Amino acid sequence: MKIDYFCFSVPDLVSNDYVINEKDNENTVWIKSKEKELMDAAKEANLLILFDRRTKKFYLNYEEVDIKGKVIFPRSFIPYEKELLFYLEQNGAESIQTLNDLEKITNWPLKIQPLHRRVIETSYKEFQQNVEKYKANFENIFFKTAKKSNVHFVLKFFGNIDIGGNKYFATKPLILNVSLEDDIFLSDVFESIEDKENKIDCKEYRAFILNNALLSISRSYVDYPTDVPTEIKLFVEDQISRASLISDFPCSYVLDVGEVLIDGRKVIDIIEYNSICSSGLEVCNLLVDELLEQKQSLNKIIKNKKKVIYE
Repeated sequence: MKIDYFCFSVPDLVSNDYVINEKDNENTVWIKSKEKELMDAAKEANLLILFDRRTKKFYLNYEEVDIKGKVIFPRSFIPYEKELLFYLEQNGAESIQTLNDLEKITNWPLKIQPLHRRVIETSYKEFQQNVEKYKANFENIFFKTAKKSNVHFVLKFFGNIDIGGNKYFATKPLILNVSLEDDIFLSDVFESIEDKENKIDCKEYRAFILNNALLSISRSYVDYPTDVPTEIKLFVEDQISRASLISDFPCSYVLDVGEVLIDGRKVIDIIEYNSICSSGLEVCNLLVDELLEQKQSLNKIIKNKKKVIYE
C-alpha cells in the first residue's frame, strides 16, 4: 500500500511530545524514544508532515500543505488521537485509520473474539447490577477498561457483601478510577508463559497490520531484536485473514498476540486489538523501513516483468 505521508500530531511546529524529562520512567523513555526514531525516519525519507495542534493545520517543511486525497499514516499519543483523525477527515485526507475505525478497534470484542477465551464488553454499571450472573459464569475474571488505562487485573473476588443490613458491591482487588458508565472487558483468565531465555515473564508479540497485510511484527517488552517463531507469524496471518472477512472491520490496526496458558493448556491467542495511530512501537516495528523495503521489492518485480516482456 502506498503511503504518501506519516503525519505526527505536535503541540506546534517547533516542539513535539517526545522530549525526555527527568521524571519519566523507563517505559515512558522507551515510548518517546521509539516515536522520535519513527518521526526522524519519516523525515529522512521525505514522508513527514506535521499536524499543529495550535493552528489545527498541516505542514510540510514548515509550509502549510494540502492533504486532500493523500494517503496518510497518522501517529499521535492517545489524548490527541481523535483530534488528529478528525482534522485529517475534515481536510479530505485518506487516513489509514478513521474515527469510525477507532471506535470499532476500541470495542473490538463486539466484532471478533479470541480463539481460546471469551471476552465480554459491557459497562461497569451493568457488571455491578448483574453480578450474580457473572459469578455463575466465571470463577475468576480478567477485568480491563475498554479505553486504555492502568486498570487491568484478575478479580479474585467479586460480589455483593452485607454491611449493617445493606448490600454493597465489592471486588478483590478494589477497582479504583472506574466510573459506572465506563465500558469494560471481562474475560476468562489466562496466564502468561515465562520467557526464561530473555528473562521476562511473558511471550507477547506486536504486529502492525496495514490494509489487511502484515507490515511488521516484533517481540513485546524486549528492547533488542529477537526472532519471531514461525508459528506466531502463521497465527497472525490467519487472524488477518479472519478479520478481513468481517465486512466493517478496519483493515489497518495493531494486533497483540501471545503464547499463554488457558486452563493449564499452552496456546497461541489474541491478547487484544489496538489503534494503529497510537500504539507504541517495539524494537523491530520499523514502519518507515518496512514500507520503503516493500516499495523497492515492488519496483524490482515491475522492472523484471518489463524485462521479460521486452526480451
